[in-house]
Amino acid sequence: MAKRSEFYIYKRKKKRGSYWYVIFIDKKTGKEGSAKSIDVLKEELGLGYASRVERKSDALRIALKALEEERSNKNGMLLSEYCMKFWDYDESEYIKMRNSRKEGSIGKEYAKNMLLFFKKHVFPHFDKTMLLSDVSLSDIEYLATALKAESMLSSGTIQLVLLSLTIPLKEAFRQGLILKNPVENFIGVAKKSSERGYLTKDECESILDFLSSHGKDYFPSYVLALRLAFYSGMRSGEIRALSFSAFEKTNHSGIMRLNIRTSISPYSGLKGTKGKYERAILVPEPFYEELKRNSKESALCFPSKSGGYISSPTLLGFFRKVLSDWGISEEKQKERKLTFHSIRHSFSTIGKECGISREDRMLALGHRSERVNEVYTHQSDESLLGVYPLTMMFFSKAPSAVRVDELAALPVQKQSCVEAVPERCTRG
Repeated sequence: MAKRSEFYIYKRKKKRGSYWYVIFIDKKTGKEGSAKSIDVLKEELGLGYASRVERKSDALRIALKALEEERSNKNGMLLSEYCMKFWDYDESEYIKMRNSRKEGSIGKEYAKNMLLFFKKHVFPHFDKTMLLSDVSLSDIEYLATALKAESMLSSGTIQLVLLSLTIPLKEAFRQGLILKNPVENFIGVAKKSSERGYLTKDECESILDFLSSHGKDYFPSYVLALRLAFYSGMRSGEIRALSFSAFEKTNHSGIMRLNIRTSISPYSGLKGTKGKYERAILVPEPFYEELKRNSKESALCFPSKSGGYISSPTLLGFFRKVLSDWGISEEKQKERKLTFHSIRHSFSTIGKECGISREDRMLALGHRSERVNEVYTHQSDESLLGVYPLTMMFFSKAPSAVRVDELAALPVQKQSCVEAVPERCTRG
């Protein structure tokens, strides 16, 4: 069925010249309204009155603006009301549509975060009574400038905040709720790649030695969580969410498979991993046994002091305390931009230095590329052995006995890191 036009314009000749007129059409009934002068509409819309509208393109622009104003007056849809409903996971028609086309396209945690971004960072910059149809390109550009001035927000976060507004606006235009898409000519905000903090191989080994000799001075779950970060390069949220159901035995003696499927965040709670990339790594079985002894009856690998999940600030604070106690002052930590995520960056960098392939490192860290997807369509235990020597190198600094001959017997191709593993490793 052909889409019905909502108005048409025409020229009417008069004694003093030709003038543009518009006739609006009721979209439901098809009934035509009375003809209206484009010049009169121009005045009513506050677009000037001194000169007559000559060009057809200008007449069309004014007619569209008038129609937009008429719609706003009819439904009075507020920007805040529309966007908040748009990101409500249970109510949003947009989210239902996207997930019906591709299951899991928009997750509950993503929608919850976008709603939070809109409420916390977008809404305060707009008049509470602003209508959806009133949002202009200049409003979006003003918001982007204001967000950049808030030094607490990274460029990546600013991009997400802007998306919490621009995605709903694009959909409103597609649905015909607004007649112009204010996002169309928006340039956006470039994401800056900030320099990441980094720990050298010697520093990582020395910190693990420090934890071996001073681990009893700290809460056990914190120590074990920090050690796993060094062994695997896992993200903080993935470590804190880890439960024993993620482990399974392999065909190789002394090695456990750790399936990384979940993460936890302050706003969303338990969720999938970043990018929804499930992956697996191999860890020594003695470490798994340490976790079992520490957790006692808990299903969590790293229960907090209250028995629940360790919080992100707590784990970061512990890491910073260990660095300070080991010898890197708070000032130096800031200068070197050392955060908990620095361990992950160090794991990848040291792996590269040890000769572990890019594909193996990306596989272990949960990064994706077309080439990696082609090589690893399924993560078998054998495909995970490529990065295991790096885990063992760091594990050798932990208070557990590990025989290097068990590792040497495995079909591991990259052996350059294994040289750092002593024949038998004990505390201290």
